Amino acid sequence: MIKGWLALHHVRLDEWIALDSVKDWWTQNATKQTSSRRPLISLMMLISWEIWKERNARVFRKTVVPVGVLVAKIKEECSLWSFAGAKYLSNIMPRV
Repeated sequence: MIKGWLALHHVRLDEWIALDSVKDWWTQNATKQTSSRRPLISLMMLISWEIWKERNARVFRKTVVPVGVLVAKIKEECSLWSFAGAKYLSNIMPRV
């Protein structure tokens, strides 16, 4: 959903299936020499943070939000990070 929202057509999700761990996924994406490497690093940190917070809410508060709500939180956080000066992330944000 985030990939489509940010029009990241060059990001190939099917390549991630062969990876064995989150560390491998992170390393593969963070070391690719592409023009979108820096924005993707910011995006990966942001998404990881939001998933971690959702994980904690499920484990410690026994609350669950639908995927659509989590995606909306990620989109909102992307906008806030961009507004706060995350210049690389701002470069891939849709213009409204």
